[in-house]
Amino acid sequence: MRALVTGASQGIGRATAEALGAAGFDVVVHYRRHREEAERVAAAIRATGRSATLLPADLEAPDAPAAMGASVRAGGDSLDVLVHNAGEYPRQRFEETTEADFERQLRVHLLAPAALTRELLPMLRRSPRAAVVFVTSVLAYTGSQRGSPYAAAKAAQLGFARSLALELAPGITVNLVAPGAVDTAVLAGDTPERRRERVRRIPLGRLGTPADVAGAIAFLASPAARYITGETLQVNGGLRLG
Repeated sequence: MRALVTGASQGIGRATAEALGAAGFDVVVHYRRHREEAERVAAAIRATGRSATLLPADLEAPDAPAAMGASVRAGGDSLDVLVHNAGEYPRQRFEETTEADFERQLRVHLLAPAALTRELLPMLRRSPRAAVVFVTSVLAYTGSQRGSPYAAAKAAQLGFARSLALELAPGITVNLVAPGAVDTAVLAGDTPERRRERVRRIPLGRLGTPADVAGAIAFLASPAARYITGETLQVNGGLRLG
């Protein structure tokens, strides 16, 4: 079995790549600039007895999906799991944003995943049970007070993934996970007061961890989820219900 995880050098992507390796997948570890971190992820996967391949690419580049597709095809005939995780969450007030800010977020979270899925679709169709999983965000539902381009792009993922689920059935499942507040570098700028306020709002009483989200992704990629498609699994500790 073989999986590709984008943005796999740290945070949720790293935990997901390692979880899939532990579940028996050979993993293609995509990264943009954190090569040393990606190498450590690959080493952890190899320690489980599975293979790991590094795949550097900048998803902001329009030609990146085609190059990534060629690289993945060179490594084998089929692909069983595709996890669209890569992305960043820049903060700025709406009046400070530009059209380029919106274009960048749409490129990374919608246009590049669409193009990469198209590139890899023949490989996914050769799998006996392929799964595509998008990492969206609770902000796709609630909005973001200082990140409207990101929230808009994540909301766009919802419509795209659900459309794919309808079109690619029955051979390929397509689902999403929507993390809430997860203890990654995204929240590194929190003051102690801000961190306490985040936790106070979460019914389960703590921030999420990358492993919490990775477990949900690994489930959606597993045979146990073979009758689930077009769904969004909320991984937010009760921050948003439904």
